[in-house]
Amino acid sequence: MASPGVLKAQRMSKKPRGWFNEIVIRPVVHVDGYESYEKICGIVAEFYYSSEEQNLLRQLRTNPKDSRYITLYTLFKVGQAKCPAYWVNNDLLSALMQSNLDVEVDDLQWAMKTGFFMLPKGVVLSPEKRSIDTIFWHCDTSDDLLYWAAIDRDTVFCRRLKISDNFKKFTYTDTQDFNSQVVTDFNQYLQSIFLRLILIMECRPELVDTTSELVRVNRGFGKAQAQDFYQPLWLGFGYRLKREGTQSSEGSSGTHGSKSVHWRRGFLRNQPYGEGRQQRKLVWIEPVLVMGGKELS
Repeated sequence: MASPGVLKAQRMSKKPRGWFNEIVIRPVVHVDGYESYEKICGIVAEFYYSSEEQNLLRQLRTNPKDSRYITLYTLFKVGQAKCPAYWVNNDLLSALMQSNLDVEVDDLQWAMKTGFFMLPKGVVLSPEKRSIDTIFWHCDTSDDLLYWAAIDRDTVFCRRLKISDNFKKFTYTDTQDFNSQVVTDFNQYLQSIFLRLILIMECRPELVDTTSELVRVNRGFGKAQAQDFYQPLWLGFGYRLKREGTQSSEGSSGTHGSKSVHWRRGFLRNQPYGEGRQQRKLVWIEPVLVMGGKELS
């Protein structure tokens, strides 16, 4: 039995010599705990060099629910944009997933229309318990369509949807032997992660890196082996989860019981501002991890 939005990744055409410089803005130093940027760009290159844009668009018009073409087109556009990427801070990702964020896709500004998010390894796991290390996307505002895809080593999850439909119209295809409801739920989960990341870029711009420092990496014993790399662009660099401790009753005569560790969930507030407070802006009220302990009576 087939299931929605999943495509078994296959080897594409061989990458040409010099492919990296053709489809990558600049080399990035490796970040521990994340997949190699060069490896992810290599995956993009395999899709990019095996595709032709007009042919993909024709196939999508004929087969709008076929995840092969949704994935190919998404990664083709990422390669065409030269693989822009943001590394997502682990604590920020946890905080976003502990927040009630109702995101309407047509309310987003889409300052970055194409790219991918590098996720911390082992945090987001597919139904087969493999790490989802990257979420790719392309927002086509001219045709009012959003494409996204994610890979768990050899399986691709993807969706293509109308922006103006506020996610009421999903399009995806059935191509793998998973429980269909499991994959549908996982697609929804991935989509919620992706949209939360896009949303936070909009409502918390101070969390978004805009410049990256050049570093010289020596890969040998001589100056000839030194190469220029750049620090990654981060979403939430240095962000830390908010924690709150309860008062301990140690040494007191309190009678109240202990509280277990729990989350006070975050949420969005449409906050008025400006002259006469007539304008509105989205404000993220961050979640708090409330640490366990005993309260004073």
